[in-house]
This record gives sequence, structure tokens and C-alpha cells, in this order.
Amino acid sequence: MTHGRMASLVIGVALGAAPASAGVPTTTSTTTASTTTSTTLPPACAEEQTFESAHCRLDALAAAIAAEPGLGSISGKLGNAVDIADRNVVEAETECVNGDRKTAGKKLKKAVRRLIQYGHRLRSLKSRKNIPAEVRGPFVDEGRAIQKDLQALKKALVCPPASPSGAFL
Repeated sequence: MTHGRMASLVIGVALGAAPASAGVPTTTSTTTASTTTSTTLPPACAEEQTFESAHCRLDALAAAIAAEPGLGSISGKLGNAVDIADRNVVEAETECVNGDRKTAGKKLKKAVRRLIQYGHRLRSLKSRKNIPAEVRGPFVDEGRAIQKDLQALKKALVCPPASPSGAFL
């Protein structure tokens, strides 16, 4: 009779059934995979009040927004605000190089306004409910830091005088 019991045990184990009356100890191991996301922004750019630094930091912020899945559906709007701010900084630098301090200041003001909008969107009730604070926090902080540096750059903006044209010589 033990021969029939042993055969059913072998068939049961081969089919994945647990041997209930076999008296053979079994071990089960379960593995769980955990993932962690890092929301630290890359410190590759200098934190200065210059056009180059602002452009570099805005590009890095845009890349970090695109790479962070935790931002969800809001990432597109955040990325657009940062892209427009970056375009305004580039236009401000161009105007400054051309000697137009007033227009350069206006472009920097527009960039600052876009970053204010960016911050409001991240601090909105919807964002606070849907995005964990540990994901939102670094993005809010970096946006605020860039905004303050752009304001300081606008305040201390010195543009070289425009080159004299041949008409006034």
C-alpha cells in the first residue's frame, strides 16, 4: 500500500500540489521587489545669478521633471512653464548682448512669473493631494531658488552698451 501512496505523492508534487499527508517538510520563500525613486536634482550647474547658470539650471529642472514619474499628469504643465521660462532667459540674454537692458529686464520678469506659476501649480491642493511631499519638495525648492536668482539678476542687470552704428559716426 505504501507504493500507491508514494506514487500519488510524486504526481501531486509534480503538479504543484502540496503533499498534505506525506510528512515531508516543505519550505516556501517569497521575494518582494521594492523600488525607490530619487528626487534629488542634479547639482551640475553653478548656483549663480548669471544667464548661463539660469539656463543650465532650468534645463536640469526640465530634465528632472521629465524623468520623475511621481509627478503624474502635472509634469507636462510643469515642463511647459520651465521651458517658457528658459526661452525668456535666452531672449533676455540676447537683448542684453544687443545693449537693450530694458527689454532684457522685461524678459527676465516674464521668466520669474513663469517660475511663480510653476511653484503655485506644485503647491496647489490637487498637487498636495496627489503627489507625495518627498517628491514635490525638491522641485518646489529648486524652482524657488532659480526664481530668486533670476530676480537678483534682473535687479543687478548690467548690459554692455550697444555698438554704435555707422549712421551716427
